[in-house]
Amino acid sequence: MKQDPLEESLTGFSEADLDRIRSETFVQQVEFHRDLASTNDLALEYALQEEHQLPLLVLAETQSAGRGRRTNRWWSASGALTFSLLLETENSQLPPARWPQVSMTAGLAVCEALEGLLADAEIHLKWPNDVFAQRRKVSGILVEAPRLQSGRLVLGIGINVNNTLAAAPDDILQLATAMCEVAGKRFSLVEVLVDVLDKLMERLNWIGSRDHELRDRWRRRCLLTDRRVQIDTVNGQSEGICRGIDDEGALVLQTENGPLRCLAGTVTLLD
Repeated sequence: MKQDPLEESLTGFSEADLDRIRSETFVQQVEFHRDLASTNDLALEYALQEEHQLPLLVLAETQSAGRGRRTNRWWSASGALTFSLLLETENSQLPPARWPQVSMTAGLAVCEALEGLLADAEIHLKWPNDVFAQRRKVSGILVEAPRLQSGRLVLGIGINVNNTLAAAPDDILQLATAMCEVAGKRFSLVEVLVDVLDKLMERLNWIGSRDHELRDRWRRRCLLTDRRVQIDTVNGQSEGICRGIDDEGALVLQTENGPLRCLAGTVTLLD
């Protein structure tokens, strides 16, 4: 049975949608899959191949083995938006020293795109790679660099758009939400994707040229500022009061032993 066009726009992508992405965004090549284990994994494979046009978008309607940071998994269901961008950084303003800023900048772009779609909702960044709507996680971001190919970067993004969380694991039910739950209506996936890609292009181009504005915007949206948190890093576990995000994108904690800068880690709110 042929799927209703309206329903398809809420849960998937048509050929017309893919043509729109190619014509209206900065993406040069689209690799679309109805089902995929991980968009980031496939983008990392493509990073080792020279024949692709970049930026390349790997887009999946459903993702069975999506990954978060470290050993975390990204749970998704029909109606979610899951994609990865393969970027060329050698000829841009994104040298490796600036890569820690990419995750925060991507998170900012997602915040701003969702804010335009979710009227009156509070949209925040939870350092280092999550977007929260109404104090619940709505999006996750994973930035990875291929080991055998320098100068390329993979930016993976998952957004809960129209996917109901009723079937989600208990730990996700307690912390997450979807755009449809916040707004009380469903959204066209291609509309959300085009808006996010437009903001991504705009904000990534600010890195190296408008850093001061980026930093101000990170700090205004930081969910953790002035809250007691626990952070787990490769060097151990620390607790303290979050003092915001510094110029390099590091989280700053005031601990019993003094200030602590963290460029990577997993944060848990304690208050």
